[in-house]
Amino acid sequence: MKKLFSLAILFITLLACDSNDPDTPKPNIPLPELTTTVVSAITQTDATSGGTVTNADKVEVTAKGVVWSTTANPTIALTTKTSEGAGTASFASVLDNLTPATTYHVRAYATSEAGTAYGDEKTFTTLPPAPPKVYVAVQLQNAINKALYWQDTDIVPLSDGSKHAFAKRIAVNETGVYIAGNEHNASSKYVAKYWKDGVAVELSDGTQHAFADGLFVSGTNVYAAGSEETAQQRRAKYWVNGVATNLTDGSKHAVANSVFMKDIKVYVSGYMNEPMETARYWVDGVEVILAQSDNAVRSVANGIFVVGTDVYVSGYQQINISGTGRYVATVWKNGVITLLGNTANNSYATGVVVSNSDVYVSGYENENSINVAKYWKNGTAIPLSDGTVDEHGSSIFISSAGDVYVSGYSGNVNTGIQAKYWKNGVSHTNNSGTYAWSVCVY
Repeated sequence: MKKLFSLAILFITLLACDSNDPDTPKPNIPLPELTTTVVSAITQTDATSGGTVTNADKVEVTAKGVVWSTTANPTIALTTKTSEGAGTASFASVLDNLTPATTYHVRAYATSEAGTAYGDEKTFTTLPPAPPKVYVAVQLQNAINKALYWQDTDIVPLSDGSKHAFAKRIAVNETGVYIAGNEHNASSKYVAKYWKDGVAVELSDGTQHAFADGLFVSGTNVYAAGSEETAQQRRAKYWVNGVATNLTDGSKHAVANSVFMKDIKVYVSGYMNEPMETARYWVDGVEVILAQSDNAVRSVANGIFVVGTDVYVSGYQQINISGTGRYVATVWKNGVITLLGNTANNSYATGVVVSNSDVYVSGYENENSINVAKYWKNGTAIPLSDGTVDEHGSSIFISSAGDVYVSGYSGNVNTGIQAKYWKNGVSHTNNSGTYAWSVCVY
Protein backbone atom coordinates (compact mmCIF):
# COMPACT_ATOMS: atom_id res chain seq x y z
CA MET A 1 0.00 0.00 0.00
CA LYS A 2 2.79 2.41 0.88
CA LYS A 3 4.44 1.70 -2.46
CA LEU A 4 1.22 2.45 -4.38
CA PHE A 5 0.75 5.69 -2.40
CA SER A 6 4.31 6.82 -3.26
CA LEU A 7 3.75 6.11 -6.97
CA ALA A 8 0.55 8.21 -6.85
CA ILE A 9 2.42 11.14 -5.29
CA LEU A 10 5.13 10.90 -7.98
CA PHE A 11 2.49 10.86 -10.75
CA ILE A 12 0.75 13.96 -9.35
CA THR A 13 4.12 15.76 -9.08
CA LEU A 14 4.91 15.00 -12.72
CA LEU A 15 1.50 16.36 -13.77
CA ALA A 16 2.10 19.54 -11.77
CA CYS A 17 5.42 20.07 -13.54
CA ASP A 18 3.63 19.87 -16.89
CA SER A 19 1.90 23.28 -16.34
CA ASN A 20 0.84 25.26 -19.41
CA ASP A 21 2.15 28.53 -17.90
CA PRO A 22 4.74 29.74 -20.46
CA ASP A 23 6.80 31.28 -17.66
CA THR A 24 7.06 27.98 -15.78
CA PRO A 25 10.32 26.15 -16.70
CA LYS A 26 10.01 22.52 -17.81
CA PRO A 27 12.40 19.97 -16.34
CA ASN A 28 15.37 18.92 -18.46
CA ILE A 29 14.40 21.38 -21.24
CA PRO A 30 16.58 24.50 -21.43
CA LEU A 31 15.02 27.95 -21.43
CA PRO A 32 16.00 30.35 -24.19
CA GLU A 33 18.87 32.60 -23.34
CA LEU A 34 18.88 36.03 -24.98
CA THR A 35 20.18 39.58 -24.88
CA THR A 36 18.21 42.80 -25.39
CA THR A 37 19.34 45.14 -28.15
CA VAL A 38 20.38 48.63 -27.11
CA VAL A 39 17.47 51.05 -27.64
CA SER A 40 17.89 53.39 -30.63
CA ALA A 41 15.89 55.71 -32.93
CA ILE A 42 14.29 57.31 -29.89
CA THR A 43 11.68 59.99 -30.63
CA GLN A 44 8.87 61.55 -28.62
CA THR A 45 6.60 58.55 -29.22
CA ASP A 46 8.70 55.72 -30.72
CA ALA A 47 11.90 53.74 -30.21
CA THR A 48 13.59 50.62 -31.60
CA SER A 49 15.02 47.64 -29.71
CA GLY A 50 15.07 43.88 -30.26
CA GLY A 51 16.88 40.77 -29.14
CA THR A 52 19.25 37.91 -29.93
CA VAL A 53 18.80 34.29 -28.75
CA THR A 54 22.27 33.20 -27.64
CA ASN A 55 21.55 29.45 -27.25
CA ALA A 56 19.74 29.16 -30.57
CA ASP A 57 21.12 25.63 -31.23
CA LYS A 58 19.52 24.27 -28.07
CA VAL A 59 15.98 25.67 -28.12
CA GLU A 60 12.95 26.00 -30.35
CA VAL A 61 11.39 29.46 -29.94
CA THR A 62 7.64 29.70 -30.55
CA ALA A 63 7.23 33.44 -29.78
CA LYS A 64 9.55 36.37 -29.31
CA GLY A 65 9.56 40.15 -29.12
CA VAL A 66 10.12 42.93 -26.62
CA VAL A 67 8.00 44.08 -23.71
CA TRP A 68 8.17 47.48 -22.03
CA SER A 69 6.80 49.43 -19.09
CA THR A 70 7.44 52.53 -17.02
CA THR A 71 8.33 50.18 -14.14
CA ALA A 72 11.17 47.66 -13.92
CA ASN A 73 11.07 44.01 -15.00
CA PRO A 74 8.18 44.09 -17.49
CA THR A 75 6.67 40.71 -18.42
CA ILE A 76 4.58 39.38 -21.29
CA ALA A 77 1.48 39.71 -19.10
CA LEU A 78 1.50 43.33 -20.27
CA THR A 79 -0.18 44.51 -23.45
CA THR A 80 2.78 46.77 -24.27
CA LYS A 81 4.78 44.23 -26.20
CA THR A 82 5.62 43.23 -29.74
CA SER A 83 5.27 39.86 -31.45
CA GLU A 84 8.02 38.98 -33.92
CA GLY A 85 6.94 35.40 -34.63
CA ALA A 86 8.77 32.13 -34.02
CA GLY A 87 12.36 31.03 -34.63
CA THR A 88 15.71 31.82 -33.11
CA ALA A 89 16.90 34.50 -35.54
CA SER A 90 17.79 37.90 -34.11
CA PHE A 91 14.97 40.42 -34.36
CA ALA A 92 14.20 44.12 -34.18
CA SER A 93 11.03 45.68 -32.76
CA VAL A 94 9.47 49.13 -32.83
CA LEU A 95 8.04 50.38 -29.56
CA ASP A 96 5.20 52.79 -30.36
CA ASN A 97 2.53 54.94 -28.71
CA LEU A 98 5.04 56.10 -26.12
CA THR A 99 4.62 59.21 -24.00
CA PRO A 100 7.09 62.08 -24.55
CA ALA A 101 9.69 62.81 -21.87
CA THR A 102 9.07 59.48 -20.11
CA THR A 103 11.52 56.81 -18.89
CA TYR A 104 10.79 53.23 -19.98
CA HIS A 105 12.17 49.77 -19.12
CA VAL A 106 12.38 47.25 -21.98
CA ARG A 107 13.35 43.55 -22.18
CA ALA A 108 13.50 41.10 -25.04
CA TYR A 109 11.56 37.89 -24.45
CA ALA A 110 11.49 34.45 -26.06
CA THR A 111 9.09 31.59 -25.37
CA SER A 112 9.79 27.90 -25.90
CA GLU A 113 8.36 24.65 -24.61
CA ALA A 114 10.34 25.24 -21.45
CA GLY A 115 8.73 28.62 -20.72
CA THR A 116 9.47 32.31 -21.28
CA ALA A 117 12.85 33.87 -20.69
CA TYR A 118 13.88 37.53 -20.73
CA GLY A 119 16.94 39.38 -21.84
CA ASP A 120 18.79 42.01 -19.89
CA GLU A 121 16.79 45.14 -19.11
CA LYS A 122 17.48 48.41 -20.93
CA THR A 123 16.15 51.82 -19.92
CA PHE A 124 15.63 54.85 -22.11
CA THR A 125 13.79 58.18 -22.03
CA THR A 126 11.66 59.49 -24.88
CA LEU A 127 12.34 62.94 -26.23
CA PRO A 128 10.40 65.91 -24.86
CA PRO A 129 7.52 67.32 -26.94
CA ALA A 130 8.61 69.46 -29.85
CA PRO A 131 8.16 73.17 -29.12
CA PRO A 132 5.08 74.60 -30.82
CA LYS A 133 5.47 76.73 -33.94
CA VAL A 134 4.28 80.31 -34.04
CA TYR A 135 2.23 81.33 -37.08
CA VAL A 136 1.49 84.99 -37.88
CA ALA A 137 -0.67 86.42 -40.69
CA VAL A 138 1.22 89.40 -42.10
CA GLN A 139 0.68 92.19 -44.60
CA LEU A 140 3.63 93.77 -46.37
CA GLN A 141 2.57 97.28 -47.30
CA ASN A 142 4.20 98.61 -50.42
CA ALA A 143 3.21 100.08 -53.77
CA ILE A 144 1.46 96.73 -54.14
CA ASN A 145 0.49 95.12 -50.83
CA LYS A 146 1.56 91.50 -50.39
CA ALA A 147 0.04 88.75 -48.26
CA LEU A 148 2.32 86.38 -46.36
CA TYR A 149 2.68 84.55 -43.10
CA TRP A 150 5.46 83.68 -40.69
CA GLN A 151 6.13 80.16 -39.47
CA ASP A 152 8.53 80.90 -36.65
CA THR A 153 11.32 82.70 -38.52
CA ASP A 154 10.38 81.34 -41.95
CA ILE A 155 8.56 83.66 -44.38
CA VAL A 156 5.87 82.05 -46.52
CA PRO A 157 4.49 84.23 -49.36
CA LEU A 158 0.81 83.93 -50.28
CA SER A 159 0.74 86.41 -53.16
CA ASP A 160 3.33 87.18 -55.82
CA GLY A 161 3.24 90.96 -55.56
CA SER A 162 1.60 91.51 -58.93
CA LYS A 163 -1.68 92.71 -57.34
CA HIS A 164 -2.84 93.88 -53.93
CA ALA A 165 -3.40 91.14 -51.35
CA PHE A 166 -4.02 91.02 -47.60
CA ALA A 167 -3.63 88.21 -45.04
CA LYS A 168 -5.97 88.96 -42.13
CA ARG A 169 -6.60 85.87 -39.99
CA ILE A 170 -4.68 82.62 -39.47
CA ALA A 171 -5.66 79.22 -38.07
CA VAL A 172 -3.59 76.03 -37.91
CA ASN A 173 -4.56 72.47 -37.07
CA GLU A 174 -3.60 68.93 -38.02
CA THR A 175 -5.04 69.41 -41.52
CA GLY A 176 -2.99 72.45 -42.54
CA VAL A 177 -2.29 76.18 -42.34
CA TYR A 178 -5.26 78.40 -43.23
CA ILE A 179 -5.19 82.17 -43.81
CA ALA A 180 -8.23 84.32 -44.60
CA GLY A 181 -7.90 87.54 -46.58
CA ASN A 182 -8.53 89.09 -49.95
CA GLU A 183 -6.72 89.76 -53.22
CA HIS A 184 -7.33 91.83 -56.33
CA ASN A 185 -8.41 90.01 -59.46
CA ALA A 186 -7.73 91.06 -63.06
CA SER A 187 -10.59 93.59 -62.82
CA SER A 188 -9.08 95.16 -59.67
CA LYS A 189 -11.93 93.81 -57.55
CA TYR A 190 -11.03 92.37 -54.16
CA VAL A 191 -11.91 88.70 -53.98
CA ALA A 192 -12.56 87.19 -50.54
CA LYS A 193 -10.53 84.03 -50.14
CA TYR A 194 -8.54 81.81 -47.89
CA TRP A 195 -5.29 80.01 -48.52
CA LYS A 196 -4.73 76.44 -47.33
CA ASP A 197 -1.03 75.60 -47.24
CA GLY A 198 -0.50 78.40 -49.74
CA VAL A 199 -3.19 77.31 -52.21
CA ALA A 200 -5.94 79.90 -52.68
CA VAL A 201 -9.65 79.08 -52.37
CA GLU A 202 -11.89 81.88 -53.64
CA LEU A 203 -15.02 82.69 -51.65
CA SER A 204 -16.55 85.43 -53.83
CA ASP A 205 -17.09 85.64 -57.58
CA GLY A 206 -15.09 88.82 -58.16
CA THR A 207 -17.92 90.93 -59.54
CA GLN A 208 -17.95 93.13 -56.41
CA HIS A 209 -15.33 93.90 -53.77
CA ALA A 210 -15.44 91.25 -51.04
CA PHE A 211 -13.34 90.73 -47.93
CA ALA A 212 -12.67 87.81 -45.57
CA ASP A 213 -11.62 89.12 -42.15
CA GLY A 214 -12.54 86.31 -39.75
CA LEU A 215 -11.54 82.64 -39.75
CA PHE A 216 -12.26 79.52 -37.73
CA VAL A 217 -11.20 75.98 -38.68
CA SER A 218 -12.47 72.72 -37.19
CA GLY A 219 -10.98 69.61 -38.76
CA THR A 220 -11.33 70.26 -42.48
CA ASN A 221 -14.34 72.57 -42.06
CA VAL A 222 -13.47 76.19 -42.83
CA TYR A 223 -15.57 79.08 -41.51
CA ALA A 224 -14.83 82.58 -42.81
CA ALA A 225 -16.54 85.90 -42.05
CA GLY A 226 -16.43 89.18 -43.89
CA SER A 227 -18.41 91.44 -46.17
CA GLU A 228 -19.26 92.14 -49.78
CA GLU A 229 -20.20 95.33 -51.56
CA THR A 230 -23.75 95.77 -52.83
CA ALA A 231 -25.28 98.39 -55.10
CA GLN A 232 -26.08 100.45 -52.01
CA GLN A 233 -23.62 99.67 -49.18
CA ARG A 234 -21.89 96.53 -47.96
CA ARG A 235 -23.47 93.38 -46.53
CA ALA A 236 -22.08 91.25 -43.70
CA LYS A 237 -21.78 87.55 -44.47
CA TYR A 238 -20.01 84.32 -43.66
CA TRP A 239 -18.96 81.23 -45.56
CA VAL A 240 -18.87 77.58 -44.47
CA ASN A 241 -16.66 75.51 -46.76
CA GLY A 242 -17.21 78.13 -49.42
CA VAL A 243 -21.01 78.29 -49.13
CA ALA A 244 -22.12 81.86 -48.37
CA THR A 245 -24.78 83.03 -45.92
CA ASN A 246 -25.80 86.70 -45.97
CA LEU A 247 -26.26 88.23 -42.53
CA THR A 248 -27.65 91.56 -43.74
CA ASP A 249 -29.52 92.64 -46.86
CA GLY A 250 -26.99 95.23 -48.03
CA SER A 251 -29.24 98.26 -47.62
CA LYS A 252 -27.08 99.48 -44.71
CA HIS A 253 -23.30 99.29 -44.35
CA ALA A 254 -22.48 96.14 -42.34
CA VAL A 255 -19.29 94.17 -41.70
CA ALA A 256 -18.54 90.80 -40.07
CA ASN A 257 -15.16 90.80 -38.32
CA SER A 258 -14.82 87.43 -36.61
CA VAL A 259 -16.34 83.94 -36.60
CA PHE A 260 -16.48 81.11 -34.06
CA MET A 261 -18.11 77.68 -34.18
CA LYS A 262 -19.40 75.97 -31.05
CA ASP A 263 -21.75 72.97 -30.75
CA ILE A 264 -22.56 73.15 -34.48
CA LYS A 265 -23.66 76.79 -34.11
CA VAL A 266 -21.90 79.55 -36.06
CA TYR A 267 -21.25 82.79 -34.18
CA VAL A 268 -20.23 85.91 -36.11
CA SER A 269 -19.38 89.33 -34.66
CA GLY A 270 -19.51 92.68 -36.43
CA TYR A 271 -21.52 95.86 -36.75
CA MET A 272 -24.06 97.70 -38.88
CA ASN A 273 -24.60 101.43 -39.44
CA GLU A 274 -27.99 102.62 -38.15
CA PRO A 275 -26.87 105.30 -39.12
CA MET A 276 -23.90 105.07 -36.67
CA GLU A 277 -22.07 101.77 -36.09
CA THR A 278 -23.80 99.45 -33.64
CA ALA A 279 -22.03 96.32 -32.33
CA ARG A 280 -23.77 92.98 -32.70
CA TYR A 281 -23.30 89.30 -33.31
CA TRP A 282 -25.27 86.65 -35.12
CA VAL A 283 -25.93 83.04 -34.09
CA ASP A 284 -26.70 80.89 -37.13
CA GLY A 285 -27.79 84.10 -38.84
CA VAL A 286 -30.02 85.35 -36.01
CA GLU A 287 -29.00 88.87 -34.95
CA VAL A 288 -28.19 89.87 -31.36
CA ILE A 289 -27.67 93.63 -30.92
CA LEU A 290 -25.23 94.45 -28.12
CA ALA A 291 -26.14 97.08 -25.54
CA GLN A 292 -24.26 100.37 -25.41
CA SER A 293 -23.15 102.33 -22.38
CA ASP A 294 -24.97 105.48 -21.40
CA ASN A 295 -24.04 108.35 -23.73
CA ALA A 296 -22.48 105.99 -26.27
CA VAL A 297 -23.00 107.07 -29.86
CA ARG A 298 -21.43 104.11 -31.69
CA SER A 299 -19.97 100.67 -31.03
CA VAL A 300 -18.02 98.05 -33.00
CA ALA A 301 -17.64 94.31 -32.31
CA ASN A 302 -14.30 92.81 -33.34
CA GLY A 303 -13.54 89.43 -31.75
CA ILE A 304 -15.86 86.66 -30.56
CA PHE A 305 -15.26 83.59 -28.38
CA VAL A 306 -17.76 81.11 -26.98
CA VAL A 307 -17.41 78.91 -23.87
CA GLY A 308 -20.38 76.69 -23.11
CA THR A 309 -23.33 79.04 -23.41
CA ASP A 310 -21.30 82.17 -22.64
CA VAL A 311 -20.63 84.50 -25.55
CA TYR A 312 -17.71 86.95 -25.25
CA VAL A 313 -17.35 89.82 -27.72
CA SER A 314 -14.53 92.37 -27.82
CA GLY A 315 -14.63 95.78 -29.43
CA TYR A 316 -15.05 99.39 -28.49
CA GLN A 317 -17.60 102.13 -27.95
CA GLN A 318 -17.50 105.85 -28.59
CA ILE A 319 -18.87 107.41 -25.43
CA ASN A 320 -19.60 111.09 -24.91
CA ILE A 321 -17.59 111.55 -21.70
CA SER A 322 -17.44 115.12 -20.37
CA GLY A 323 -18.39 116.41 -23.78
CA THR A 324 -15.68 114.36 -25.51
CA GLY A 325 -16.43 111.42 -27.78
CA ARG A 326 -13.98 108.99 -26.20
CA TYR A 327 -13.34 105.55 -27.72
CA VAL A 328 -13.25 102.97 -24.93
CA ALA A 329 -12.15 99.33 -25.25
CA THR A 330 -15.05 97.09 -24.27
CA VAL A 331 -15.83 93.43 -23.73
CA TRP A 332 -19.36 92.05 -23.60
CA LYS A 333 -20.18 88.78 -21.82
CA ASN A 334 -23.66 87.63 -22.78
CA GLY A 335 -24.39 91.26 -23.58
CA VAL A 336 -23.17 92.65 -20.24
CA ILE A 337 -20.65 95.48 -20.71
CA THR A 338 -17.22 95.74 -19.11
CA LEU A 339 -15.19 98.83 -19.97
CA LEU A 340 -11.50 97.97 -20.26
CA GLY A 341 -9.82 101.24 -21.20
CA ASN A 342 -9.20 104.27 -19.05
CA THR A 343 -12.02 106.65 -19.94
CA ALA A 344 -9.49 109.51 -20.04
CA ASN A 345 -7.87 107.90 -23.11
CA ASN A 346 -8.92 106.46 -26.44
CA SER A 347 -8.62 102.67 -26.40
CA TYR A 348 -9.62 99.80 -28.67
CA ALA A 349 -10.15 96.07 -28.06
CA THR A 350 -9.40 93.69 -30.92
CA GLY A 351 -9.34 89.94 -30.13
CA VAL A 352 -10.76 87.97 -27.21
CA VAL A 353 -9.88 84.50 -25.86
CA VAL A 354 -11.06 82.63 -22.77
CA SER A 355 -8.66 80.13 -21.19
CA ASN A 356 -9.18 78.36 -17.85
CA SER A 357 -11.97 80.82 -17.01
CA ASP A 358 -9.64 83.78 -17.57
CA VAL A 359 -10.72 86.35 -20.15
CA TYR A 360 -7.95 87.83 -22.31
CA VAL A 361 -8.52 90.78 -24.66
CA SER A 362 -5.93 92.31 -26.98
CA GLY A 363 -5.84 95.91 -28.09
CA TYR A 364 -4.14 99.24 -27.56
CA GLU A 365 -4.64 102.50 -25.69
CA ASN A 366 -3.50 106.03 -26.44
CA GLU A 367 -1.47 107.31 -23.50
CA ASN A 368 0.17 110.75 -23.71
CA SER A 369 -0.49 110.81 -27.47
CA ILE A 370 1.28 107.44 -27.99
CA ASN A 371 -0.55 104.19 -28.72
CA VAL A 372 0.50 101.49 -26.26
CA ALA A 373 -0.03 97.84 -27.22
CA LYS A 374 -1.54 95.83 -24.39
CA TYR A 375 -3.87 93.09 -23.37
CA TRP A 376 -6.33 92.88 -20.54
CA LYS A 377 -6.58 89.80 -18.34
CA ASN A 378 -9.87 89.72 -16.45
CA GLY A 379 -10.08 93.48 -16.91
CA THR A 380 -6.55 94.28 -15.70
CA ALA A 381 -4.36 96.00 -18.29
CA ILE A 382 -0.94 94.47 -19.09
CA PRO A 383 1.16 96.80 -21.29
CA LEU A 384 3.27 95.26 -24.04
CA SER A 385 5.11 98.42 -25.13
CA ASP A 386 6.77 101.25 -23.24
CA GLY A 387 5.04 104.20 -24.87
CA THR A 388 8.08 105.55 -26.71
CA VAL A 389 6.67 104.62 -30.13
CA ASP A 390 3.18 103.80 -31.39
CA GLU A 391 2.38 100.10 -31.03
CA HIS A 392 -0.85 98.17 -31.54
CA GLY A 393 -2.15 94.73 -30.54
CA SER A 394 -4.34 93.12 -33.20
CA SER A 395 -5.16 89.59 -31.94
CA ILE A 396 -4.47 87.26 -29.03
CA PHE A 397 -3.84 83.52 -28.60
CA ILE A 398 -3.28 81.45 -25.45
CA SER A 399 -1.25 78.26 -25.93
CA SER A 400 -1.94 74.97 -24.15
CA ALA A 401 1.05 75.79 -21.94
CA GLY A 402 -0.58 79.07 -20.88
CA ASP A 403 1.72 81.34 -22.88
CA VAL A 404 0.16 84.60 -24.08
CA TYR A 405 0.77 85.58 -27.71
CA VAL A 406 -0.34 88.94 -29.13
CA SER A 407 0.15 90.00 -32.75
CA GLY A 408 0.49 93.61 -33.79
CA TYR A 409 2.81 96.24 -35.15
CA SER A 410 4.91 99.20 -34.10
CA GLY A 411 5.54 102.63 -35.63
CA ASN A 412 3.43 104.78 -37.89
CA VAL A 413 3.42 106.02 -41.47
CA ASN A 414 5.97 108.70 -40.59
CA THR A 415 8.44 106.51 -38.69
CA GLY A 416 7.88 103.25 -40.56
CA ILE A 417 5.68 100.32 -39.52
CA GLN A 418 6.97 96.92 -38.41
CA ALA A 419 4.96 93.71 -37.99
CA LYS A 420 5.64 91.83 -34.76
CA TYR A 421 4.23 89.65 -32.04
CA TRP A 422 4.76 89.38 -28.31
CA LYS A 423 5.13 86.15 -26.35
CA ASN A 424 4.53 86.73 -22.65
CA GLY A 425 5.39 90.38 -23.18
CA VAL A 426 8.63 89.78 -25.13
CA SER A 427 8.66 91.29 -28.63
CA HIS A 428 9.56 89.21 -31.71
CA THR A 429 9.89 90.14 -35.38
CA ASN A 430 11.81 89.05 -38.46
CA ASN A 431 11.55 92.44 -40.21
CA SER A 432 9.61 91.02 -43.15
CA GLY A 433 6.21 92.65 -42.78
CA THR A 434 4.32 95.80 -42.00
CA TYR A 435 1.18 94.70 -40.15
CA ALA A 436 0.74 91.45 -38.19
CA TRP A 437 -2.99 90.87 -38.04
CA SER A 438 -3.30 87.48 -36.38
CA VAL A 439 -1.26 84.92 -34.43
CA CYS A 440 -1.72 81.28 -33.48
CA VAL A 441 0.48 78.50 -32.12
CA TYR A 442 0.48 74.85 -33.14
